[in-house]
Amino acid sequence: MNEQLKYQIAIQLLPDIGLKHAKQLIEHFGGAAEFFSADLKQLTEVMSATFANNIQNGKKNALERANKEVAFIVQHNIQTYYYNDSTYPFRLRQCPDCPLLLYAKGNIEPNQGHFVSIVGTRMPTQQGKDLCHKLVVELAQRLEHVTIVSGLAYGIDVTAHRAAIETGIPTLIIPGHGLDRIYPFVHRQVATESLRNGGIITEFPSGTQPDRFNFIARNRIIAGLSDVTVVVESKQKGGSLTTANMAYSYSRDVMAFPGRVS
Repeated sequence: MNEQLKYQIAIQLLPDIGLKHAKQLIEHFGGAAEFFSADLKQLTEVMSATFANNIQNGKKNALERANKEVAFIVQHNIQTYYYNDSTYPFRLRQCPDCPLLLYAKGNIEPNQGHFVSIVGTRMPTQQGKDLCHKLVVELAQRLEHVTIVSGLAYGIDVTAHRAAIETGIPTLIIPGHGLDRIYPFVHRQVATESLRNGGIITEFPSGTQPDRFNFIARNRIIAGLSDVTVVVESKQKGGSLTTANMAYSYSRDVMAFPGRVS
């Protein structure tokens, strides 16, 4: 297992290789390990000579970094979900830009029950927080197995996670960094409590910083993991509406508490 995982990690660490191209190469060669066994001649059959040289020269470094990541995974009891495996979240696999590999920690059942993403402003009104909390409580009352998904950000995100923890239902945190840190750090207790019933899922390996563009990328996971995305108060532009637009592009339901609904 660890040998296959090494290649699944390493292919994403190669120079100038994107998610779409990595999947195409895996499909063409029959697997990540098979791709790494390909020689320069075989690579030039499916890409330019310059790109093939860069890839071939980058393989050793990518595998070395991947070995370190596998050691981190084993040391910290991290689960992984590869996009071709049956255990991979089926809702997310339906999305054309789903991650190649997911890293997860906690008590996670990504293919059981209903999944509801809740996102919104980082500066909610008290009514917005109350509506978010009430939504989570009443979902728990009405659905036998429901998981709340969000991004641990200030405001509505962390309110949704806390409501799920208080109510006793699973919650999934989708960060914009690796599993070697928690951001924002002030929410570390919420993250720790989520591991008992739910957990943390990310596409980013350890050492990945919480950079802005990573949070934009992780929004597609929040949208893709769920049956429905609910926006609780939002500015006209921002991360929560980006997530809502992504959910809509995946043909998922999108709902909102736009303001004073009571």
